Amino acid sequence: MAATLQQFLARVATRQRVVVIGGLAVIAHGYSRPTKDGDAWLDPLDSAAEWTARLRETLADFPESELWSLAERRIAQRDDLEEIATIDGVVRVTGLVTDLDLFYRPNGLERADFDAVWERASVWAEEVRVVDPLDLIVTKDGTGRDQDQLDISFLEAKLRNDLGSRLKTATPAEAEAIFARYADHVVAAKALENLDPAVQALARKILEEFAAQGDPFARDALGL
Repeated sequence: MAATLQQFLARVATRQRVVVIGGLAVIAHGYSRPTKDGDAWLDPLDSAAEWTARLRETLADFPESELWSLAERRIAQRDDLEEIATIDGVVRVTGLVTDLDLFYRPNGLERADFDAVWERASVWAEEVRVVDPLDLIVTKDGTGRDQDQLDISFLEAKLRNDLGSRLKTATPAEAEAIFARYADHVVAAKALENLDPAVQALARKILEEFAAQGDPFARDALGL
């Protein structure tokens, strides 16, 4: 019987850190939509050679699995896996219940970003984590795919709701950290409800910047 995606990723996670991205991550964050395959970013480690060596160890535990080069649409030989990882940034695993794309370097992110992405990620299953909504938006931005645009709209709405709620009671330091990662007129307007004058001042400054750029919603929030 073919292994499930979860079983495969759990085995990978015994050898390197795993962060779920793509459609599965969007679903994990509450968006009900279908997905045909899975996506995960594996810790890039110190080099493509080390990354592929760890992956080969896992693949040996699943003899029914095969690797595909997505760019060339062909079965990948084990000895050219390092080149595929370096050039394409992704390799597909077939032979599981669900096809799985494993990323050495996801769209919009660099290998050096992995540690920070891992720290912001939340638990998905056992040792596997699911990517933070904002990091997930980065991987979907600029792809030109309609589904990615729908995903981004959902994730932005979730961020506005979650961050807006946090900003209502955040300390100035917490508010600065939130605004450093994400800021728009909705989130900033929620921060105006915070009783701390310093947080209100931060929010007002952001709204004034948006208003100066012609954002009518920011002007409304400021009562202009």
